[in-house]
Amino acid sequence: MMNLREELLREHSARQTRRLTDYACAHPKHFAELLHLFWYGAPREQQLAADVLGWVGERRPKWLVPHLPGLLASAQPGTGTHPAVRRSVARVLQFVAVPEEWQALAFDICLSMVSRPAEPVAIRAYALSAATRLALPYPELAAEVLATAEQALSTSKSAALHGRAARELPKLRNVMREVLPD
Repeated sequence: MMNLREELLREHSARQTRRLTDYACAHPKHFAELLHLFWYGAPREQQLAADVLGWVGERRPKWLVPHLPGLLASAQPGTGTHPAVRRSVARVLQFVAVPEEWQALAFDICLSMVSRPAEPVAIRAYALSAATRLALPYPELAAEVLATAEQALSTSKSAALHGRAARELPKLRNVMREVLPD
């Protein structure tokens, strides 16, 4: 059996991240070990566990649903968490089916991430996709995401953010057109 803490700290590479993602996805017990490091590990352990958790969220999104309250709490602005933690939460929110009782908080967190110019671009890009996904069933929220995204784009030269917006904004505009025909 692998010692996840030791393996996280031993090497930080794409290959190692894939290996640790495979390990965490193989059994709920391994996933629980990863979550423990994500929430309670030393700062470096939390940072590295967050990277793996982002990939686990893509492959096993249902496993994260019961942990959404804690994940959302760790992504709140002003919590002093490493940007990798916020990036991981924004990334998994692109894939996790957020229960209705957590949708408003998830949406607000994503919008605040998108709107903060000081936020690293990967966080803003993931948060834009997550906010779009959360807004699609609610046309009135689509306009809010659209306005926030356009404001963010006006203050950013990031190709990654502009590329992500080029993919997400048409979805929002389509939802708004369907509800408010010309």
